[in-house]
Formats: sequence, C-alpha cells, structure tokens
Amino acid sequence: MNNWRTKLISILRTRVTLENWRAKLISLVLATMLWYLIKKNITTTTAPSENPSPTPVTETR
Repeated sequence: MNNWRTKLISILRTRVTLENWRAKLISLVLATMLWYLIKKNITTTTAPSENPSPTPVTETR
C-alpha cells in the first residue's frame, strides 16, 4: 500500500516541476525584473516630506 503512494507522489512531483518549464522560467525572470525595477524606483524616489519647503514669498509695497 505504501509503495503505490510513493510512486504516485514521485510522478506528481515530477510532472509539477517539469511541466511547462518554459512558462515557469519566463514568469520567474519577469517577476525578478519587476521586483528589481520597483526596488530601484523606491530607493531613487524621495518622499515629499524630504523635499525642502519653498521659501515664503513676501510682497513689498
């Protein structure tokens, strides 16, 4: 009884990992690129509170 269960698990694990491997690889590459772009954008963008406030304009008459 244990033998058929082991074979079934082995077959399912092989099919899950090897089936559509190109699509999985492309998805992994795209996800990595997207993560990198978001990370880079967050580190280069300053928060509005970090910007110096403009000096107030005073009118002279």
